[in-house]
Amino acid sequence: MKNLSRRDFLKLGGATLVVVAGGSVFRAVDQGMFSVGQGVAYEPWKNWRDAAAPTERIVAAGILASNPHNSQPWLFRITASTIDLFAVPERQIGVIDPVRREMYIGLGCAIENMRLAAEAEGFKADIHLMPNPTTESHAASISLAESSPATSALYEAIPQRHTNRAAYDTTRAIAEEIFSGIDSLVTESTVRLFWFKDESARTKFGEVAISATEALIADDQQSMDSHKWWRQDWDQVQESADGITLDAQGLGSFISGMGKFLPDLSRQSNDQSFAKNMREITIPSAAAFGVLAVPDGKDNTQRLQCGQIWQRIHLWATTQGLAMQPLNQICERADRESQLGIEPVFGKSIADLIGDDQWQAIMPFRLGYPTVEALRSPRRRLDKVIE
Repeated sequence: MKNLSRRDFLKLGGATLVVVAGGSVFRAVDQGMFSVGQGVAYEPWKNWRDAAAPTERIVAAGILASNPHNSQPWLFRITASTIDLFAVPERQIGVIDPVRREMYIGLGCAIENMRLAAEAEGFKADIHLMPNPTTESHAASISLAESSPATSALYEAIPQRHTNRAAYDTTRAIAEEIFSGIDSLVTESTVRLFWFKDESARTKFGEVAISATEALIADDQQSMDSHKWWRQDWDQVQESADGITLDAQGLGSFISGMGKFLPDLSRQSNDQSFAKNMREITIPSAAAFGVLAVPDGKDNTQRLQCGQIWQRIHLWATTQGLAMQPLNQICERADRESQLGIEPVFGKSIADLIGDDQWQAIMPFRLGYPTVEALRSPRRRLDKVIE
């Protein structure tokens, strides 16, 4: 979250001199090499408690939640004592999420942040999920009643929680009490957490996740819809304040810095890098994998509850110094198979992984101890998300 230091800059060595000599130092400035995590697109992480009205501050916490491809698919309507949350169909990530599973999980994440913020602001939040059966986009209605302020460790972790896509520390195992602590956070009866902790289970999960990644990038439409959310141009990052950025990929300051010097990568090159990282970094370095499942994966209420739990888990993990990352490719391929009416290869694979036909997997993830700090992703301001 800091600007590139002088030491980091010097690490670029002769490569820096070559680039400067070629006049590309201007590109480095234009691409934000010296302004990591800065600018209007990153202000919501810093000023989230500064709004004048309590309901605005609660929404400001909500927009810092985990969400698919940083698409931020939400719109809020507020009064002095109510907050209504709506899905924004235009912010769906295409056939990466053809049945809007991830969209509603992301909305659930925002609800959990708002619940925590409401308590800190001195309110009890009465949350009604999917309150209007005739309006699918109406995700939640939150009524606020005055109560004693209750500031929790999870609330304080809101601005510190970031998805960590880098390598995790393979020398540090996760203690059993950490798993137990996470299990205790799954309080909704409609959500169950399946763990893949031992070497055999991790290997089986990893094989399916890598195969799903390769199938995803081989699907041109999924590849194109994913690439639409890639933001490498610094001005575009500041203007759109959304999407997937180079800084948030966990590549380290040197590689990210050099990436900003170079021309933008093609979709195909990005895809190949994505698959390579899955094979060589993401899967091998994970200390464990988990899958959140619900009885009915198409039920939006259950998806929202899953999102609340994912956000809760990620916030708690942040307080414990753990890194986490969603690994949705398996479910994305299963959803795509369902959309196309083709053989459910990955639908069967994920069902086999959890091994219980009473539950449907909707949120796979990995966790471990970080080797590098996860950086902020851009966020849209309050005036862009409050109607």
